[in-house]
Amino acid sequence: MQGDVAVVGGGPAGAVAALELARRGAAVTLFERSDYGGLRMGETLPPAVNPLLRALGVWDRFVASGPVPSYQTASAWGGPEVAERSFVFSPHGHGWHTDRAGFDRMLADAAAEAGADVRRGVAVRGVRRVPGGFAVDADAPVRAAVVVDATGRAARIARSLGARRERLDRLVCVARVFARPPGTPPGDTFLEAVPDGWWYASPLPAGRRLVARFADARFAAATGLATAAGWSAALASAPRSRELAAGTPIGPVRVVSAASHRLTPVSGPGWLAVGDAALAVDPLSSGGAAFAMESGRRAVAGPEEDYRAFVRSAAVEYRAVRREVYGWERRFAGNAFWRDRAEDPGPAAG
Repeated sequence: MQGDVAVVGGGPAGAVAALELARRGAAVTLFERSDYGGLRMGETLPPAVNPLLRALGVWDRFVASGPVPSYQTASAWGGPEVAERSFVFSPHGHGWHTDRAGFDRMLADAAAEAGADVRRGVAVRGVRRVPGGFAVDADAPVRAAVVVDATGRAARIARSLGARRERLDRLVCVARVFARPPGTPPGDTFLEAVPDGWWYASPLPAGRRLVARFADARFAAATGLATAAGWSAALASAPRSRELAAGTPIGPVRVVSAASHRLTPVSGPGWLAVGDAALAVDPLSSGGAAFAMESGRRAVAGPEEDYRAFVRSAAVEYRAVRREVYGWERRFAGNAFWRDRAEDPGPAAG
């Protein structure tokens, strides 16, 4: 990849792309609109990230950041009884619970040390074509021969350049963070299926726990799930997850998109998309962070068609896994939430 490169978005995909580009000698500017100070979702990392972190040369700094080992997941899925799945047989070892904002910041710091110009707290308002490349509209505008869209599920840059999203669903995550009561063990990742979606709980560093409800956006809006009262009312019907929500709430109820989509195309003249901008997966797959980092690596390594083939293959595999995992839950098969995901009817309209 030749010439100046602008990477828009400082999550794992964008930070890794900037890191790899800087190591190859490219003049790269990474724009991140936040200062990495707020809560970010995606705090549970699967064992598959371990070889990626080592290959990127950031393993030691990751371990030094204080992640909490994750040895198994537990779920009430497909039946009322809790089943456990251990990582003991994983070839990559155990997974991790981490402060996701801190994890993303760690990767951005590595990119900066490699020579990337990392601009935190700088929002990109848009990108437009100009002779020789692109003009990036930000507080301190830059010109770039190549633009990398790492803006997450919004895929703002790629869509402004003509790409379109093939949406598979409109899943949202409605989450709260709790301070665990003193003496309460951190536990591990837990999933609980309910008629109109599923619950997720995971420990966070510093004695906290995330508890989240996943549902279709329209259902969430109709039931007031984004309000403290609506969220608590929904939790009342999830007995096992309710036990994990003990403690003092920290901050408001948070709503973020968890919708699945694939971008078409994932690259074009002078631009490419990485991470969730290219392929956004259901958090149930636990593959988002690993795909984001791998896509950041592959996108800048070239050739372009190899990267497109990588995303196509990942999309096919993801849809198959999604059908299988949602198909395990038959108690609510008559509910549209479960039926649509088990049958995978294709991209949603809009």
